[in-house]
Amino acid sequence: MIFKNAFHLLVDNFLLNYKFLLYKLVVILITLALSAAILYPTLNTVLGGQPFADMQILLHDFVKALTSGNTEFLQGFGDQFQEKITALAMYIGEKTPNIVFFSVAVVLIALIGRFLSGMGNFAFGCLLNDRMSSYAKTSFFAAYIGNLGRSALWYVVYVPLTFVYDLAVIAVCYVVFLLLLGIISVGVIASIAALMISVALLVAAQAVKLTLYNDAVPALVTDKLSLRAALKKSFSFTKERFANLFSTYLVTCLLILCINVLFAVSTFGAALLITVPMSYLMLICIQFAGYYSYGQRKYFLGKDKIVEPKEESADNFYDTFNL
Repeated sequence: MIFKNAFHLLVDNFLLNYKFLLYKLVVILITLALSAAILYPTLNTVLGGQPFADMQILLHDFVKALTSGNTEFLQGFGDQFQEKITALAMYIGEKTPNIVFFSVAVVLIALIGRFLSGMGNFAFGCLLNDRMSSYAKTSFFAAYIGNLGRSALWYVVYVPLTFVYDLAVIAVCYVVFLLLLGIISVGVIASIAALMISVALLVAAQAVKLTLYNDAVPALVTDKLSLRAALKKSFSFTKERFANLFSTYLVTCLLILCINVLFAVSTFGAALLITVPMSYLMLICIQFAGYYSYGQRKYFLGKDKIVEPKEESADNFYDTFNL
């Protein structure tokens, strides 16, 4: 029911996708500008060294020797490669401060990008909440500026927590991938099975994260709760409710992955301009549809479509909502 209602909200508010796309492009431009100003000079300094140039030339000559059958070069390639690797390792050791600065800058820029992107998600959540509560149309700029303080406070907490969580999940998936490659002996089957299970773990982990934080933003937007109260409410749910939300997010994440990959391949990436903002907006719709539904609230799905909570009884306990 939550997935169906969220999809109805997505369709009824489809024009928000274009605003979402525009905002995401602005965030990408800001991120690229920061990367060009901070990361490129350091990266150019490190990769512009002679050891990197020598390694590049050696690998180019190796590929050329393979294609031309130059056995004399191939026989001495091992010694040359070891020599270049040693020189490269010494060079990297000398450039350790630059590499540390580059790594820290990458993390900071990634956090800034996620923070700015999240601020937009919060504003679009406010727009969606206004449509659901009173079918009102609010401008994005008004929603963004009017909720700047609360959204910034939320994402100052949320972004670092989920960044660490995502890094841990990626590390676990990578370890599982390597372990499965070692356990399964057949090369092609091992690669396919290991990749399949790793992707499944990654999607499931994202579904768990989305489920745990499902009520936080709607509580901040709809009920104007404090950050602490919103987090408490987000982590306070029954086993059945967690299972339902997790199942909804799991299916949604799989559909988002499949749709984006399929459309990217079939349209040479052009369809991503529509499917990517739709993916974000669909997740926001699930957040608010779940929050309104489990909170026994009446809300608009469309101009003539209203979801009303039914009073629970012994006969219709599992039939909570009717359109």
